[in-house]
Amino acid sequence: MSPPPDDTDPPTEQTPLLPPSPSPSPSPPPSPPPQKPSASQLWSTLLTVTSLSFLFNTGMHITIAPSLAILQGIICRNYYDKGLVDSIGVGLKGLPTNFEDDRCKVGPVQSEVAEVNAWKDVFEILPAVALAIPWGVLTDRIGRKKVLLLALFGGLLNEAWVRLVYWFSDIFPVRAVWFGGLFQLIGSGGTTFTSIAYVLVADVCPAEQRSTAFGYLLASSIVPRFLFVPIGGALIAYDAWLAMWIGFLVQVVGYMVAVVFVHETLPIASSSSSSSSSSSGSTSPDQSSTFVVGAGEETNGSTTSSTELVVTKPKTVKQHVEKYLEKAKAVGTWTLQNPKVVLLLLCFWLYQMGEQAEMLLMIQYASKRLRWSLGKASLLPSLGALTNLLTLTLLLPFLSTFLSSPSSPFSSISPHFFPLSEPAKDSLLAQTFAAFLTLGCLFIALPIPSFGFLASGEILYSAGAALSVPLRSLITNLVDARHRATLYTIISVCTYGATSAGRPVAAGLFSVGLELGEGGPGKGKGDGDGMQWMGLPFVVAGGMFAVCLGVSVS
Repeated sequence: MSPPPDDTDPPTEQTPLLPPSPSPSPSPPPSPPPQKPSASQLWSTLLTVTSLSFLFNTGMHITIAPSLAILQGIICRNYYDKGLVDSIGVGLKGLPTNFEDDRCKVGPVQSEVAEVNAWKDVFEILPAVALAIPWGVLTDRIGRKKVLLLALFGGLLNEAWVRLVYWFSDIFPVRAVWFGGLFQLIGSGGTTFTSIAYVLVADVCPAEQRSTAFGYLLASSIVPRFLFVPIGGALIAYDAWLAMWIGFLVQVVGYMVAVVFVHETLPIASSSSSSSSSSSGSTSPDQSSTFVVGAGEETNGSTTSSTELVVTKPKTVKQHVEKYLEKAKAVGTWTLQNPKVVLLLLCFWLYQMGEQAEMLLMIQYASKRLRWSLGKASLLPSLGALTNLLTLTLLLPFLSTFLSSPSSPFSSISPHFFPLSEPAKDSLLAQTFAAFLTLGCLFIALPIPSFGFLASGEILYSAGAALSVPLRSLITNLVDARHRATLYTIISVCTYGATSAGRPVAAGLFSVGLELGEGGPGKGKGDGDGMQWMGLPFVVAGGMFAVCLGVSVS
């Protein structure tokens, strides 16, 4: 074989007419398409997330009644200027040992307890909501697990602060618990935990199983309420602080479970897009990478979406602020351009806003309405939790299969309407549960001092509390996987924003009801004051659920 011709040699018969073209550089192999999650990956992820939810909710629910009793004891002691403490005995750290003294159930004490609890929740929520969207966007970029661990750590610090204030109540004013919300700035606390929990499941769950999987996840937060709220109430008679420390320890164990067992589920498509963007040879380390926010594809410089926003990597504090505002504007623009999403978000807002009356006041309300101790009154939320658990694990899967299965009796009776499609099925379920919520609130609000009547209202209400499952399934079908975490963060912002507004409203309505009762003739303090109007928060909540029912029907 003759050597290749030299460009400096004179042309010969063997000289090619055209100069040889340089050999093309080998192109990188195409990235493999995203793999469909296996059944084992689905169930392992679901088991891990539900276990994590179970542990953190156990730590929270076992302390609901004891923390309420401790707070009531502190406020009661302050209200009577230690006269009540001297009459019934002094307990741990100067708190009265008898938290169930009837004199602690007077209107001013109960109003103050509701107000402190309500604003404590608000100040825990506001910092979390303020940064929830940037944390949600970051979750879609760097992964679910890293942000989840930060959120759980911030929540643990908040729980530690509450216990510190209550333990040293002779040093700290009771309203110092409101400052615990500052720890929620770390990862946005419960807002991020809720959204990432659902995202972890949605990343590996096919659409036809998503509603049932969401139901199991929600059930994992209800089982602890059923089991441990009455256990915590029973511990009040022994030592309320024992339940407080057990709850904190269980949450620490939950954090360790998250560190060891939670695996990353960020979709492969999004990961490969980010990797190719960061490793592209056309982008030097000094250049700013770009990220397209919108409803279309994420690329390094283009998108198929009609609404897009290219955000450069910030280098200064001013650029960080501008980046946050631009992303918030992009998310808001995308949301407003989807009317169905807006309507469903309205349902989420109304549902969460109305739910605060039961979540904040039920133990207090039942204790005063039925003249029960706080420990005994904690049985009522436990009954509701059992009802909600049965609804999620038995009734909801049965109805989902019954309404959408071709073998359903409805299919033979009315083949034009049955079996229902996934959106139609979820819409019908949402209407049914909203009706249950409305009726349950009306039963609870009626001024009838009967356990059977109040329990019936709690059962109806708790059955309807599964409303969030079909709502979340409906809204999930409207977006693609790449924007799922951002959408769920918006949902969390709506629900936690409604909580921040709903809790003070519920506490204020409760106080108004007590004051209206006190204004009647012969209604002295501690003499059943406020009984006739005490259900005012539940009347307003029932109205919100009725509006939600109308929206879901339309």
